[in-house]
Amino acid sequence: MTVSTITDFLHVLATTTWIGGMIYTNAVLMPSLSAIEPSQRGKLIGAVSKRFTLFAWSSIIILVITGFMVTPSGVLFNTSNTYGITLTIKHVVVLVMIVIGLLITFVISPKLMSLAPSADEKPAPDYLKAQGQLALLARVNLVLGILVLLLAVML
Repeated sequence: MTVSTITDFLHVLATTTWIGGMIYTNAVLMPSLSAIEPSQRGKLIGAVSKRFTLFAWSSIIILVITGFMVTPSGVLFNTSNTYGITLTIKHVVVLVMIVIGLLITFVISPKLMSLAPSADEKPAPDYLKAQGQLALLARVNLVLGILVLLLAVML
């Protein structure tokens, strides 16, 4: 097995972990929360978020490292041909996804944790607003992730 094969494998694995996790969260987990008691939803989302955050950021680190390794020499940000343009757009979209991930991890999630109501308490308006922001950003990142997959296939 060559270094190139291992690098490609790690790149694809990190991509499927990150984007697949977003698909699962948005398409399966969040819609299924209504099946459990409201008081348990926050605990579940908190636990899932901690685990997914670890996997997502690990995947992003692996993607950045392997991305530089798998990118052919001379095509990074080279917009003189279709391949370079597509690759540049893909990298810009990934960068936007990373910025959204930073916003979720370091702004929205801590706000939710600090505003989380106790089991017998009704959620405050600021908590509900932060929940809405998280849901919107998660959906935007999912759409961008699917766009990244499409761009990768076009390469």
